[in-house]
Amino acid sequence: MKKYAGMVFVCLCLLQGTASGEDACMKTMNQGAATVALGLYEQQCPTVSFSSGVITKDVTYNCCGAAPTIRINGTDWETLRKAGKLDGLRYQVISNSNNSYSLTFRKMVKDSPTTINAEDFFK
Repeated sequence: MKKYAGMVFVCLCLLQGTASGEDACMKTMNQGAATVALGLYEQQCPTVSFSSGVITKDVTYNCCGAAPTIRINGTDWETLRKAGKLDGLRYQVISNSNNSYSLTFRKMVKDSPTTINAEDFFK
């Protein structure tokens, strides 16, 4: 009887995504389209992607930890980067061109930025 109960438990976990390796930190929310750009800077969870809806958009966040939005002086950044003082730093680059946003996740390796997957931002 315990064997069957265990099999039922594993099946339920697979159906809910907890035993399938699915990352429980990735959250998708439907929100108003006008709030997506503001959320890029104000949400504690980094934005991974969003759909192209006109009224509402499905926005995916990586909520494995908090990630505050900060601005850094460009000269200071280059000084620290060239000195190798940013090695291991993970960050998100948000680019805006003609009201179109591009999201890139990066990690510094010695003095060079490398692109990483959004799912690896907190690993």
